[in-house]
Amino acid sequence: MVDTLPQSFGAYELYERLGAGGMAETFVASRRGPGALEQRVCLKRVLPALESDPMFVKMFLREARVSALLHHPHIARVLDFGKASDTHFLTLELIEGTNLRTLLRFLRRRAEPLDLGLTLHLAHALGRALEFAHTADVDGFTKGVVHRDISPSNVLLSSAGEVKLADFGIAKAMNQPGSVQSQALKGKVPYMAPEYAIGRHCSARSDLFSLGVVLHECLAGFRPFDGGNDLQTLEQA
Repeated sequence: MVDTLPQSFGAYELYERLGAGGMAETFVASRRGPGALEQRVCLKRVLPALESDPMFVKMFLREARVSALLHHPHIARVLDFGKASDTHFLTLELIEGTNLRTLLRFLRRRAEPLDLGLTLHLAHALGRALEFAHTADVDGFTKGVVHRDISPSNVLLSSAGEVKLADFGIAKAMNQPGSVQSQALKGKVPYMAPEYAIGRHCSARSDLFSLGVVLHECLAGFRPFDGGNDLQTLEQA
């Protein structure tokens, strides 16, 4: 979808492509304000194949609204969402640093686990973020949001020492009708709670299971459930 960078996209300028997943591609972008004000952000743009799916677009917009209301020191904040150039997008605060997945891969090559003190710091920060999300009064009638994709790639580590949980983009508000029932499996299988993986209710406990898997990987240097394929991994959990 991107030929050359930098590239204008609505009110934003796209500078660097960070990557792409199954639903969106991500960029470092900036938005200019009055005078010389410039805000650097992380912009996630929906992939073209999904723009033609009205159900996906409806889900994307609803969950972007929910995510934008989650204001917490350990949650990457959604700053804006909408549509530009016939494509839906959302922007988040840009965390200058790395993610836990990259750090764990680096340590794995050195056959080293993550430092115990840093692991405890991560556990505290992520636990607080999930406690807030799980109990937040999101819109006046919904109590709590399940992330559904707790994994190292969604744990951002800033160069200033901040820990931020990112990508509530596939989150589900817990008390909306049908919201905790998985209609389609979303998330990364090695970190997925068993009840969610087989299509049963996804709850706050599902996120805590995934957090436990992440912390095990930090301390042991490997995941507790990791088969040769997704099916074998699910059978181990």
